[in-house]
Amino acid sequence: MNASMSEPMPRLRRRELLKALGCSGVAAAGGGLHHMAFAAEPAPDAGSLVVVFLRGGADGLHLAAPVDDPDYVAARPADLRVAEGGSAPGLRLPAAFAPGRDCRLHPAAAPLLELFGSGHAQLLHACALEGGTRSHFAAQERLEAALPPPSPAREPRPEVQGWIAPLLRDAAAPAKPGVACVSTTARPARALLGAGFSLNLAGELRDALALPGGAPGRAALEALYAAMPGEDPLAPLGRQTLHQLALLEARMPRVEGGARLAPYAPPAGVQYDAGNRRWMHDLQTVAQLIRMDVGLRVACVDLGGWDTHEGQPARLAPLVRQWARNLRALFDDLQAGGRPATVLVMSEFGRRLRANGSSGTDHGHGNVLWSLDTRGRALLPPTDWPGLAIEQLDNGLDLKATREVRAVLRDVGKKVLAGEELHAVG
Repeated sequence: MNASMSEPMPRLRRRELLKALGCSGVAAAGGGLHHMAFAAEPAPDAGSLVVVFLRGGADGLHLAAPVDDPDYVAARPADLRVAEGGSAPGLRLPAAFAPGRDCRLHPAAAPLLELFGSGHAQLLHACALEGGTRSHFAAQERLEAALPPPSPAREPRPEVQGWIAPLLRDAAAPAKPGVACVSTTARPARALLGAGFSLNLAGELRDALALPGGAPGRAALEALYAAMPGEDPLAPLGRQTLHQLALLEARMPRVEGGARLAPYAPPAGVQYDAGNRRWMHDLQTVAQLIRMDVGLRVACVDLGGWDTHEGQPARLAPLVRQWARNLRALFDDLQAGGRPATVLVMSEFGRRLRANGSSGTDHGHGNVLWSLDTRGRALLPPTDWPGLAIEQLDNGLDLKATREVRAVLRDVGKKVLAGEELHAVG
C-alpha cells in the first residue's frame, strides 16, 4: 500500500484488507470475529501452556516402550523397537509405566531423560480418543475440539469451539491488554477456536511482525481502521492486531541503532537444534514471547512428519532428535528466565503394535501424552498399562487406550491455566 497520508484514504475491499493483514503472518481471530475478545494477562504465577501437536500419528511404541516385554519383541523387528541392548539401547526411565517391565525412551530422546529424573517431565501411555478413528482428519478434529455434550451425535462439528476456549474463559482474570493466544501454524490453531483473539506468528518472530510496506503500510492500515464504521467487524480486528504488533515491537531488542529488530539470542548454555529451522523458530518464538512478559497464556505449535507407513527407522531417529533437542532447549530457555510454563505434547493417535511389510507401522489407537513443567508439578495421571498380548489389544491390533485423552487434556489445561499449586513429582 502506497497511498499518501495527506490524501483521502481509499476504502479497500474486505478481501484486500484481509490479504494485507494475512501477509504479515500475524492477524487472525482464533474464534472468528463473533468470538473476538481482547486478550488479558494472567495472574503473575499462572504460567503459560504450550501445546505441541505431533501431526501424522506418532508411534508411541517406538518412542517409549517396555523393551523386555516378549509380546513387544515378537511383534516388531529390532529396528522398529526401542532396544534393550546393542549399539543404541533405549534410555531407561526412572519410573516404569508398565509394572515389572524395563521401560525406556527412544535413544534420540536423550535430552529429555534428565527431566524425567528431576521430576520436570512425565508421560502418560495408553491414552487415546474414546471410540477411536484411524482417519487423520477426523482424529485431529475430535482431539482439538472441546469435549462435546453427551448426545447420539458424538462427532463435533467444525464450528464447535476448541478444547482450550472454555478453559481460558474459566481461568482468565481482567487485566491490562496483552497477547494471550498465539499459534505458529499457517492457519489459526483449531484448538483455539472460540478462545478470543489470537495471533499467527510463523517463522522468526522479527520477520512475523513485519507488515507489508513497513511504516507507511502500518500508517495506512491505522488510518483505514480509524475511518471504518463502528459496525464493521473488521475494525476491531484490525485495531487489535495493530495494537498487539506495536506491543511486541516495543519489547523486541534492536540492532543498528534501533533501526532493525534483532534475531533471538537464547540465554547462555541453551542450545536449539537448527536441523529443522521451522521447528526451531517456532519454539524460539514461544520462548521469546513468554520471556517478553506480554501476558501469553497459550501457544499452539505443530511438528509434522510422524506418518511413518514406510522407512520408519531412518525417518524417526532424526525427527525424534530434533523434537527432543528443541523441547529441551525451550524448557531450559524458560527455566533460565524464571518463567513458569507447561508443555503438553500429543498426537492424533498411535500406531499398530505389529510392523507392516514396508518397514513401517500403520494407524493405531493408544498413544503417549507428554508433559514438561518448569515447576516440576505432577500433572499427568499414572499409566494404567493394558499389556500387549493379543487378547489385551484393541481389536487384537492396537495398544488399548485405558484413559480418554481429551479428558486428561482438559484436566491438565484447567490446572495450568488456573495456576494451581500441585505436588511436585516424586
